[in-house]
Amino acid sequence: MTAKPWSHRLPLWGRYATTCVSSAICALIGTFVHRAGAMNNLPYGFVIAVILLALSAWCSRARSGWWGLFIHAVVFSAVVWILALGFIGNAILIPVGFTIPMPWCVKYVGYFWLYGILIAHAILLCMPQRWFVVE
Repeated sequence: MTAKPWSHRLPLWGRYATTCVSSAICALIGTFVHRAGAMNNLPYGFVIAVILLALSAWCSRARSGWWGLFIHAVVFSAVVWILALGFIGNAILIPVGFTIPMPWCVKYVGYFWLYGILIAHAILLCMPQRWFVVE
């Protein structure tokens, strides 16, 4: 089978739309799961969220090149930071800045998630294009 995946066969606007939708969904899922296990200093949720981020960003770059990764970074970061700043309702989904004694992972996993998003996209941007070829 030599056909590319369905999302790679779409026109340019369709590939960009797919990137926007997939990055928003992955940002929501990653934000909800990133704190799992942090209370026990075993941040398996953060690891799952970063793997989801990396796979989604890799697919975006493979599907649409540099611009696809840029769009993914903008949409993913916007969704996560909107959730972090509490623009939607009064719930804060990424708590940071604890002043009471808490386990180390609870205090810092929110920072790692917020800034790790930017670092992960920068790392994927520096990788050679041949790593993103789907045949």
